[in-house]
Amino acid sequence: MAALVSNDTKAKKTLGTVDYVESSEFAQGILPTKKDVIQNMLYLLHPKRAGQAQRSKEDAAQLLAEHLQEHWLFCNLYTIATPSIKNHILKVYEEFSKLYQTRNRRKNESFTQKADSFNKINFAVLLFAFLTRTF
Repeated sequence: MAALVSNDTKAKKTLGTVDYVESSEFAQGILPTKKDVIQNMLYLLHPKRAGQAQRSKEDAAQLLAEHLQEHWLFCNLYTIATPSIKNHILKVYEEFSKLYQTRNRRKNESFTQKADSFNKINFAVLLFAFLTRTF
């Protein structure tokens, strides 16, 4: 019997032991984690979703920042300016990209520690630190 294969492939990237699979939305009523933000960026930057012109990281971060603001308002939380959210998303995504693109021969104990640390930190905690400038 032939297996059914979906033509709608999802972008999946693995960093350390954590899989990041593109996602178009956040869980309702729950603050997004850093993983949720990365997964949304993967969705927005995927060529099939971004269109022929392909979306830039800045454009994707802008869309995601606006989406995050709406989500925070839904969760009844104080929001900050869109450009600040956008810059923070870009910083987090750049860190993820650098870690993900590390060559296999450079993936040593130090890389493993950095990847594990990146995977553990919650985006809401990072954003709170950003707002209070405690990082």
